[in-house]
Amino acid sequence: MIGIFGGSFDPPHCGHQALVYAGIERMGLDEVWVIPAMPVHRVLSGCADSGQRLHWLAMIFADEPKVRVLDREVQKGRPTASIETLREFADERPGEIPWLMLGADAWAGLPDWREYPAHLHLCNVAVFARQGSSVADVEGWQTVDVNDTTACDTPGHVLRLDVRLPDVSATGIRDACSRGQSLDGMIPDVIRAEVKALYAEKQQK
Repeated sequence: MIGIFGGSFDPPHCGHQALVYAGIERMGLDEVWVIPAMPVHRVLSGCADSGQRLHWLAMIFADEPKVRVLDREVQKGRPTASIETLREFADERPGEIPWLMLGADAWAGLPDWREYPAHLHLCNVAVFARQGSSVADVEGWQTVDVNDTTACDTPGHVLRLDVRLPDVSATGIRDACSRGQSLDGMIPDVIRAEVKALYAEKQQK
């Protein structure tokens, strides 16, 4: 099974890292494709360009053989909707259904994504929610249990996973950088100094 985890990663943080590992450990995913994007639905901070965000992700997952950091959306040099990436996956790997990996907020907003509900016919969705938080219902998706994921050889299924995700956000990190505050526990060690220096510098201009 392959998971697809896309996002702006502006910057990548410990929550992103924890979500990827939860997919591998809890779902038994064979691979997770991490795909930094030029997003359609949000505005980037302008602090780190796409190449820099791609580089940071590659550093974070350099020692994880089940994670592939892909530049397929970065290379296009334009905002790329998830539906485009899902269609490319279907063309490249016919008969294989990917798991689109989403946080609870992204899942709740899925009906507003470009060309929705075409996604129902191209992927299954794994929703990663912090323990104790509520997860919205989105019409049309069939709920499955984590023990049933290997049998999902058709699209249109949703799996809801309660996971221990760090209480961290890209917005909070950017704010901490602008204030000169510590990023301990927010950014993986291997990229923390670079992120802090770049975001502090760009936000002071």
